[in-house]
Amino acid sequence: MVRTITSLHNPIVKNLVKLRQRRTRDRQHLMLIDGTRALRLALHNAFPVTAIYFAEDVAHTHADLLQRARVTGVALQEVSAAVFHKIGYGDNPDGVLGVASQPRAELTALPAREPPLYVVTEGLEKPGNLGAILRSADAAGVTGLIVCDSQTDLWNPNVIRASQGTFCTVPIAIASAPEVLDWLRQRHIQILVATPAARQGYTEIDLRLPSALVVGAEHAGVSPIWHSECPIRIPMAGQIDSLNVAQATAILLFEAVRQRSK
Repeated sequence: MVRTITSLHNPIVKNLVKLRQRRTRDRQHLMLIDGTRALRLALHNAFPVTAIYFAEDVAHTHADLLQRARVTGVALQEVSAAVFHKIGYGDNPDGVLGVASQPRAELTALPAREPPLYVVTEGLEKPGNLGAILRSADAAGVTGLIVCDSQTDLWNPNVIRASQGTFCTVPIAIASAPEVLDWLRQRHIQILVATPAARQGYTEIDLRLPSALVVGAEHAGVSPIWHSECPIRIPMAGQIDSLNVAQATAILLFEAVRQRSK
């Protein structure tokens, strides 16, 4: 480990701040991982963490995490409290910040598992929703999350933080809607599109079959390319016609879990 970084003008510090911007992340093919919980999962799942920066006053508290990172070849860098205040992300940083390479996120890299269960998100705008969907996808044991035409960057630090580390436990692919539709059809996977306009309830579908659950942005729903697929809805007893997209995804996923557990 090299000398503690104390200067706010250090080039490394400046670059870490720039990595909050999508343009910089994509240009350098890097991402930020905020917090010990996410970093522990990342190390456990052999996620490509390249460096960890930690405040000097938390070195003892997180000694086990830092030791595990050290033995796996991750570069460790101590920084002053003032420097971490500048590079730390979120409202309550715990003094540890990781940098990782952005992994491959291609359809061809998704695992083969029978019967598959995919979540397809299209056009999502809020990082918190995408992060929450990752948590539900992990809990439900999905085969993969496929992100289509997202308005938010999958590697946005807010997505990473909201996912509570599940960005590295759920297989992920990024592709356009036409690519995904063609990929699913080639594999004979039933495509179920969540929409308030559907007549068929989600519990009426056999989710034990190879399935892909498609959810769209809350204000616009899914694009017309999905309209020829099977529409499903969550019955609403009140005066609103839809739920938050992350909530709706969790409900659909755990109906699949319920059916497949029988």
